[in-house]
Amino acid sequence: MPRYFLYALLVLVVAAGLYVVISQTDKPTADFLNQPVVTNKPSAPEVKKDFVSPISDALSRITKKTFGLKISTLNSPVSPERFAGYHTGVDFETLGNEQNIDVPVYAVCTGQLVLKKWASGYGGVAVQSCKLADDDITVVYGHVKLASVTAKLNQPLTAGQQLGVLGQGYSTETDNERKHLHLGIHQGTAIDIRGYVAKENQLKNWLDIKPYLKD
Repeated sequence: MPRYFLYALLVLVVAAGLYVVISQTDKPTADFLNQPVVTNKPSAPEVKKDFVSPISDALSRITKKTFGLKISTLNSPVSPERFAGYHTGVDFETLGNEQNIDVPVYAVCTGQLVLKKWASGYGGVAVQSCKLADDDITVVYGHVKLASVTAKLNQPLTAGQQLGVLGQGYSTETDNERKHLHLGIHQGTAIDIRGYVAKENQLKNWLDIKPYLKD
């Protein structure tokens, strides 16, 4: 066999080997059990949706007072404004066609009703004792029509069960406030219905419900 033919054959063999090596360089390899390679990509942390919406179309109703918003009589999305401080809850607004009809309010979690009374700044207010990830919380429902809250004290309410209806705007049912739901979540078992706190660092005792609501 001619020597030049052997050289040509040798070159072809080497070239073929190099092609195989190069073509495999950027491909992920399987482990010794021939399992597929899994690429771990970082994902954004998710907040577990632990609460039922307290009112229909809840997220779309958060248009004025959000959690932690600093309010004063000179700086407020509501006019006239009678309060001042850092907002401890979230306000869910009502629509124009809802001013003279019953707007249901639902329990956001499962737990006992521990307070219902008339209070300055709220009119009707109800408080429910619940758990969030095994931690004690109390949920404040402000500006509700007291007569509509038929559950008795210490009676358990199930998440999604109707608690009552909103009070009539600009009446004693809401202490002359607009028709809306103020919902606050206070950590621990102590009942604290304050809608505002004087210092921002005091908000650490409250939670913002918005991240816990389903879209």
